[in-house]
Amino acid sequence: MTDKTNLTPSNTPTKETIVLRTQFLPQDIMDVLNKKKTSFFGSALRRPKPDEIKVDIPQLYLEQFIFILGHYEIDFDRNASYMIKVDPDVVEVSIGDEKFPILNESGTWKKFGKKMKQGVGISKQDLELNVVENALKSMTDSMYFDHNGLVTTFGYSTHSDAVENYVQRVLDVNKDHIRRTEMTDDEVFSKLSQKLKESLKHDLKINREEYVIAEFREILVPIYETKCYDKKNKVVIARIDAVTGKII
Repeated sequence: MTDKTNLTPSNTPTKETIVLRTQFLPQDIMDVLNKKKTSFFGSALRRPKPDEIKVDIPQLYLEQFIFILGHYEIDFDRNASYMIKVDPDVVEVSIGDEKFPILNESGTWKKFGKKMKQGVGISKQDLELNVVENALKSMTDSMYFDHNGLVTTFGYSTHSDAVENYVQRVLDVNKDHIRRTEMTDDEVFSKLSQKLKESLKHDLKINREEYVIAEFREILVPIYETKCYDKKNKVVIARIDAVTGKII
């Protein structure tokens, strides 16, 4: 049986922190909001007038994404069955100390005689070999999680020109506006190990397994957030990507 307990990494990875560079200033975001604010209210047929919508000053938040890349290698034994053809006069086959009977329950000579009467001649018989295989399997996979702890995709560049050079300074300035997942590092490691092992069958005897984290980092994405109000004081939370300038 495969081991259902959590598999811990054999190494102790250090989490790297990356902060994406903000490409838009608050005034740029206000320009975007002033052009789009009426679309937050009403319907396509009836929109409020721009002067009926009030927009608060946008607040910048840093929202965390987690990236993890790992390798998993397992040495295991598994039961297997092979079907081969043997001559019709074979009753059993010996391989080493093991003896393997043929599958013809009615007897070799009875089957042989029946074939001869039908004019078919000598035919092959099925021999089933039940063996234990020793196998080695290696897998590599990765995952992204958002700040809510949900599996997600990631569409941003993390090249040097797209990230902040002074990470700690940016973190200190925005320390009260950072949104991080409540998942622990061990929970992240566990989710990736489960993904790596999900393709394995359950009837395995594990001889050795190793789980190694190759990359582990948090990527903080700048997001502007603000409140918009119509004349009836209906409130809409507007979120704008500070990297792309798009409303999300």
